[in-house]
Amino acid sequence: MNMDVNTENPFVQALVVSTTMAVFMIGVAFGLMSMAREGSTPVPMAVMLLIFAVIFIAGSVFFESRGADYMGSLVGGAIISLVATFSATAFFSGVRFAIGGGITEIGSDQVVSALAVCMIASMLLIRVLQHKFSNVF
Repeated sequence: MNMDVNTENPFVQALVVSTTMAVFMIGVAFGLMSMAREGSTPVPMAVMLLIFAVIFIAGSVFFESRGADYMGSLVGGAIISLVATFSATAFFSGVRFAIGGGITEIGSDQVVSALAVCMIASMLLIRVLQHKFSNVF
């Protein structure tokens, strides 16, 4: 049986992107719940610092290549890396929470409902960003 997936299909693209974003959103939500309950994160501080450093450098170079001055590129890189580090830490905490029995604790109906709501929210976010940046790129 040969199963070819057509990546050019806009329906498949939208479904894959919105589902991926929804799973990430739920992972972050689980991570926030886990961090609030435990008061800490399972991600070591050294790993969080490494994530911050890599994204800080990439973000600073990105903003500088877009025409920002040195201070603006550093501030932009710092903001992007702070948000990305927090999101990654929350996501990995959420994955650990889900593997550790968090899904059964919350209930599968609530998780499926959250997935549906996050898929809708991610699709709306994608369309708004596409419309906003249609003239820029």
